[in-house]
Amino acid sequence: MLLWLEAEARQRNIDVVALASADITTDEELVYCLSGPSRWIDRLGSVSWRGLQWKARDGTAEKLGEVLGRRLRKAPLALLIDEAHTLVPKVGHTILSTVQRLAGKRMPLLTVLAGTPGLPDQLGKMQATFWERSKVLLFDRLGDRDASDAVRIPFEEAGRTITSGALDQVVSESQGYPFFLQVWGQALWGSDGRLTSAVAGGDVQSARAEFEAERNQFYGHRYGELEALGILPAAAAVASAYRDEQELHTSAIDRILESTLRQEGLCSDSEALAEIRRQLKAVGFIWNRGAGLGGLYVPGIPSLMDFVLRSAPPT
Repeated sequence: MLLWLEAEARQRNIDVVALASADITTDEELVYCLSGPSRWIDRLGSVSWRGLQWKARDGTAEKLGEVLGRRLRKAPLALLIDEAHTLVPKVGHTILSTVQRLAGKRMPLLTVLAGTPGLPDQLGKMQATFWERSKVLLFDRLGDRDASDAVRIPFEEAGRTITSGALDQVVSESQGYPFFLQVWGQALWGSDGRLTSAVAGGDVQSARAEFEAERNQFYGHRYGELEALGILPAAAAVASAYRDEQELHTSAIDRILESTLRQEGLCSDSEALAEIRRQLKAVGFIWNRGAGLGGLYVPGIPSLMDFVLRSAPPT
């Protein structure tokens, strides 16, 4: 989506800076990345010509607001930051504070911070609470129609078709999770060269092994995360509750967690419950639909919950 947004912005003659949180671990790196085309001189350090020497200005001496202000006087700017859930809080505070100041001056700046469900918690560490008044887009799994389009349209654009039966199988087994749709698409496309003009049910069966291998590897990573965090029993208990419910309120999840922690002989106070709930959300095991909907949580990936229930040792 960030790539799409970047392309749309450039078509409208909007200046774009696209970064990942790993690019900007300090304020100095942030200023450097936003300094524009003249950055090459910073790498040189100094230039000497006919006995005269000129030293590049230290980028750290320039405040972020000055750097952005110069760019914004030339063109509107879209600042896109991916993996923002791992953004260093100090750097995040610098970004948010500067953006707020420039917004007050009505400067043409759009800032987009994209990350996992743990992003709100990380933003809360940046000591700039006004972000809560920003526009927050929460994403759920895709509906059947959008999931079908995600698979069907690329095939049609390449002059190939996929039968409705094959498409229904793929959509059903992907459960609307975008990554699984990508894996199915890659497997059906024929990475080994087996291209057919029409994809049918037999092709789905042939590609199933490739899809399941990739999916199970994904399950293994998520299972390992839950195990490393020490919350595997809690995750299994929550997964069990979702067998009968499509969504659970915060209070219901906390009751489940409290019961599990007591069985395990662990502290079950409100702080412990909130931390485990935060961890389950951060790894995408459960997704929060927002306080506006009463603090409801839904399964991140239902089939991952089934995997955890089958694999986790009984409590």
